[in-house]
Amino acid sequence: MFRKSLIYAFTLLIPGVLSAQNSVPELSFPEPLTLKETIQIGLENNRNYQKALMDEDKAKYQRNEIRGAGLPQISAYGDYNNFIDVYPQAIPGGGFFGGSPEDINVIAFGVPQTLKAGFQLNQLIYSNSYLIGLKAAKTGEEFYRLLAEQSEEDVIHEISMSYLGVLQLELQRENLLATIGELEGLEKILQAQYENDLARKVDLNRVKVNLTSVKAELENLDIAIFQSEGYLKLVMGIPVDTEIALDSKITDMNHMVNEFQIAELDVNNRKDLQVLGVQEKLYEYEYKNIKAEHMPQLVGFADFNKSAFSQEFDFVNTNHAWYQGFLVGLKLEIPIFNGGQTKYKAAQSKVTAQQLQLDKLQATDAAELEYQNALKKYYNSLSTLRSLESNLTLANDVLSETELLYKESLSPLTDLLAAEASERQAQANYNNQIIQVRLAQLEILKSTGTIKNLIQ
Repeated sequence: MFRKSLIYAFTLLIPGVLSAQNSVPELSFPEPLTLKETIQIGLENNRNYQKALMDEDKAKYQRNEIRGAGLPQISAYGDYNNFIDVYPQAIPGGGFFGGSPEDINVIAFGVPQTLKAGFQLNQLIYSNSYLIGLKAAKTGEEFYRLLAEQSEEDVIHEISMSYLGVLQLELQRENLLATIGELEGLEKILQAQYENDLARKVDLNRVKVNLTSVKAELENLDIAIFQSEGYLKLVMGIPVDTEIALDSKITDMNHMVNEFQIAELDVNNRKDLQVLGVQEKLYEYEYKNIKAEHMPQLVGFADFNKSAFSQEFDFVNTNHAWYQGFLVGLKLEIPIFNGGQTKYKAAQSKVTAQQLQLDKLQATDAAELEYQNALKKYYNSLSTLRSLESNLTLANDVLSETELLYKESLSPLTDLLAAEASERQAQANYNNQIIQVRLAQLEILKSTGTIKNLIQ
């Protein structure tokens, strides 16, 4: 009856389990997503960053594992022996066993059946290698913590670059759409003028060719936007079919450009240099641990057991005699000579430490170069932005004057459309350059190790 009820209950649960497996929760995010919100989502879902955090947890467990080697080690054991032939022992003749001293008496000591069970205790009392290992384990925790922070900075940088890259493509798309609208309007005007013999066929065809080219460019740009958004979602750690909308307000970016403060380079703030510094400590502990192989090690131990002996296997008999044994002791191990292995292992460790010093010098020079390149890119892009800002102001003035002339019938429609196109292009160039400045700012933040300021 119970078995039937269990099968019935399991049958009722199957549809719910299957539906739970097939249903994927839909993610919803605020619209539009700001850069800070996008970064926060990425830090919560990025797989590489999550793995780095897990490595940090694993380092804590490894430290506890090493610490556990210095705690009492207790184990239980059992030992059963069935001697088909009891091992013989040879003793000289004479005395209690009789015979002459020249004779050899072979006697079987022991019984065929033995059973032994007990507990063993081992306690490390002194080991210089163990003490060094504890310090190295603590430094290893710091090492993985820095790697996690470095991974966090990498995620912030990659998401920021991808975010601004998508915005840049979106602004280009808006410009193309405006150009298409302008060309379509111009095509209608020229078509009407051509039908009334007021325009040439070649002018109409030229507009049609330009319109077709711009539409083809728009299709390619849509593909690039799709790919860029997909990569951004991948870095954010969300499904690629998730709908997101990015905040493309240039006014906010203008504020970020104007309020940006250039940080001075301090290589000690860079996580890659900090990681190399911790690695240097780990190599020091490695060298000390190798040298500690020459140091003595002291271990205490104890063994409590009970044994039974019999001619036949009858240990289940409650009246069987059990004999108790108990011992305690110390074991001192002093290494003397191992063929020079320790010497050469220490030499290898020294060479590795020297290589690390070269890596630190290389990383320091690379950090300085990265910072100088970021500064150069920032100042150049900022200078270009000021020029494009002046150009945008000029284009707005030209458009205003052309509109006034057109209203007074002193300028043809084509001049007005051309002025509008120039103003849109100037605005597009300005918007695009703002993003270039923001990208340069990101490089400065990354090179100075302060990119986390984006989420503060």
